[in-house]
Amino acid sequence: MIVDIHTHFFRPETDFGPKLQADMARCGVDAAVWGDVGERHLETTRDADVAIVFGLQASQTDWNIPNEVVAAHVARAPERLLFFTSIDPVLPDFMEQLERDHQDLGAVGVKLAPLYQNIHPGDPRCYELYRYCVKHGLPILFHTGTSFVGGTPLDYSRPVHFDQVAVDFPDLRMIMAHLGHPWEGETIAVIRRHANVFADLSALYYRPWQFYNSMRLLVEYRADAKVLFGSDYPFTTTGSSLIGVRGINAVLGNSGLPPIPSDVLEGIIHRDALRLLGLPHPATRIRP
Repeated sequence: MIVDIHTHFFRPETDFGPKLQADMARCGVDAAVWGDVGERHLETTRDADVAIVFGLQASQTDWNIPNEVVAAHVARAPERLLFFTSIDPVLPDFMEQLERDHQDLGAVGVKLAPLYQNIHPGDPRCYELYRYCVKHGLPILFHTGTSFVGGTPLDYSRPVHFDQVAVDFPDLRMIMAHLGHPWEGETIAVIRRHANVFADLSALYYRPWQFYNSMRLLVEYRADAKVLFGSDYPFTTTGSSLIGVRGINAVLGNSGLPPIPSDVLEGIIHRDALRLLGLPHPATRIRP
């Protein structure tokens, strides 16, 4: 079974505020190339058996994707999509929203992005959220590493900060997105220390030299069993990510450098992320 642990849903024309649009223009990110994000999501995620879907609530950087809209999109293919709610801990009603999205919208996990939300992962507000997630068995997927957004401290996204969270909440299932690039070494150091902390390799294959070096480090630390497959749709797709991961060794040419073993790559692609994260298969949640 292939699980795409990292896919986004949004409507750029309504969900992106002026600050985000300015950041995108500054960095050459063109939303037009994504086409109809919803329809393409339904089509391209068919290359996985299951896909996890989330938006982003981040008032500090102008991401305004309603969780209700994401949940409605997931309901279009309930047999293969799972909904993670995005919670913005800087908003005054963030805990009420978490409980509502969990109880009423059927969220089975949470997406947090400290860099986008301008909050340190060790902030007491985040700890309140973590306690709820532990109590109710909700995993959290964290954006870790860099991004094109500006105006917030990049330090909030350093993988090393999530080590203390894992120490304080050993039962919290955590996924550190993008292997924390460009701090992949920090991410590997964290995931190998904690039983319930994982990483995904979304949005890495299109920087092939960096991706290769990250994967070599992962192999040398023997931490590849803690890594999950993800794409980062619509910035890439499930299918192109599968091709990119499997083609990682093409960058080596005749260099003589050691390849990434195919069993490591296939192990990541076919890893049972649902079991590791305590998630249900979406097909089992459909009421007859």
